[in-house]
Amino acid sequence: MGSILSGLPFPFSVLVGWVFLVLEQIGESTENPFEGNPNDVPITQITRNIEIDLREMLGETDLPPALQPVNNILM
Repeated sequence: MGSILSGLPFPFSVLVGWVFLVLEQIGESTENPFEGNPNDVPITQITRNIEIDLREMLGETDLPPALQPVNNILM
């Protein structure tokens, strides 16, 4: 039984190290959500929709077009 348990620390350490590396990569990719990357907040579309809504409330008829996704990604 002792020989089986003596081989576990290395694979366990590799697994724990891998988990921390993956968490670091996820943290870096979500660090700044307004850069305009595919996984970021579509701030341009949100502000365009707010502009269109406000102009409609003011009674304007010349409204800018709503932004459409490019390759199923809102930028």
